[in-house]
Amino acid sequence: MRTLSFILLRLFVLVLGFAPAASALQFQRYHGLEEIGQFMRSSAQENPEIARFVMLGNSLQGREIAYLAISKNWSPDAPAIYFNGTHHGNEKASTEAVLGLIHFLISSRDQIEVDRLLRRYRIILQPLVNPDGHAANLRTDSQGIDPNRDYATPTRAESDSFRLVETRLVRRLLSNERVVASAAFHSGLEAVLWPWCHTPALSQHDPVFKSLGEAVARSMGMPKYTQSFNDYQTEGEFIDYAYMKHGVYALTLEVSLEPTPNAAQLPAVVKRAVMGSMAFMRALDRVLPTTPVQQASTGTSRPVL
Repeated sequence: MRTLSFILLRLFVLVLGFAPAASALQFQRYHGLEEIGQFMRSSAQENPEIARFVMLGNSLQGREIAYLAISKNWSPDAPAIYFNGTHHGNEKASTEAVLGLIHFLISSRDQIEVDRLLRRYRIILQPLVNPDGHAANLRTDSQGIDPNRDYATPTRAESDSFRLVETRLVRRLLSNERVVASAAFHSGLEAVLWPWCHTPALSQHDPVFKSLGEAVARSMGMPKYTQSFNDYQTEGEFIDYAYMKHGVYALTLEVSLEPTPNAAQLPAVVKRAVMGSMAFMRALDRVLPTTPVQQASTGTSRPVL
C-alpha cells in the first residue's frame, strides 16, 4: 500500500520535476525580481478562484513588495499560515523556496491533502521581504541594516524597532491577517529553529514548538531542530516578534548550507523546502484544533507589547 510520503514524493517529482503548471516556473536556475513579480501576478490572473496578488508596498529603493494568497476559503475568519523568504538578500535559496511552494500549491490544488489545507487556511506567501538586498546580493537592506534584527522583542520595544519600511510592511501584514502560524525561510544552514532567539528561557509553548520542529526537520532530512537561542543568540528576529506579539507558531526553516547554492542543487533544495512546508502544515492540524495560541508569555519580566 502506498504511503502518504510516497504519494507526496511522486507529486513533487511531477510538479517540481518541471511539468508545465502554475505559469510553468522552472527551478533549474535562480529568478530575478521582474520574473518573480510576473510569476506572482500571472499565478493570480490564471487562477483567480484560488489565488490573489496583494501589493504590500515598496522598498526604500522603490522595489515592489507583494504577496500571493492561496486558498479555497476566503472567509475573513479563515486562519492564515504565512511563509516568507529573503529577509537576507543574499540568501536566494530562501526566495526560491517560497516560489516553489506557490508553484506546488497551485499545481496540486486538487490533490486530497492540498485541497484540505486550502479549504481550512488562507496560505500567504511572500518571496521577497528584502528586494533591495536581493538586487544587490547583500544580506542587509540598502542602508546596511539587517531586516531580521529589526523587529520588536520582549526586551526591545517597538519604538526602538522597525526602522525599515520592509519590516514595517511585515508588521502590517501580521496585524491585518489572522495569522496563526508562520515559517520564515533562510539559507546558510540546515536546521529548523523556533523562539526564543534572544534568551535561553523556554517559551510557554516550547513542547508544541519542539513537536512542530521535529516533524519539519524529519521531513527535510535534517538532524538539527532546536530553540533558536541554542544555535546562536540574536535580538530582533521575525519569529520572536510574530510569537510575542501575535501568538504565532513561528519557525525559521534554514534550507541549505550555502546562502545561494549552485543552481544544480536548486531543484533538490526547493523540493525539500516544499516537503518541509507540507509537514509543517500537517503538524499544525494536530495542534490547532480551532483557535490560535493567543498572545505568548514572554518568558521575561516585561509585558507583551
